Amino acid sequence: MKMNNIKTANLNVSLKDLFSRWLDITKAFHKLNNQEQQVLALLLYYQYVLKKDITNNKILWKIVFDYDTKLKIKEELNMNDSVFQNNLTHLRKKNIIINNEINPYFIPELTNDAKNFKVIFNFNIIDNE
Repeated sequence: MKMNNIKTANLNVSLKDLFSRWLDITKAFHKLNNQEQQVLALLLYYQYVLKKDITNNKILWKIVFDYDTKLKIKEELNMNDSVFQNNLTHLRKKNIIINNEINPYFIPELTNDAKNFKVIFNFNIIDNE
């Protein structure tokens, strides 16, 4: 099978920006507004960073949604508490946050020492004619 129809775009991003770009690229699937995306991106970032040291998943999620982590996110986004809590509520209503864990469907699969991450879209063209 010929593979000459593959288009590649190499994007240089910081680890923290990776999660924002991931959500930008997958926006058609989650349909989050910008603030919800920003909050989710930082929750994903802290989940990734913390899971390097915390192997117990229950403890990991407890710390991701801990007061101190949420405080960091609010400060980074320059967001007041009511707006932040509102965004968390929207993420819960959209089933992105379930029982204070991020739905695994929305978590990019990165290795602990990730130096690159690929998103591949495979378009299956169905000819209806």
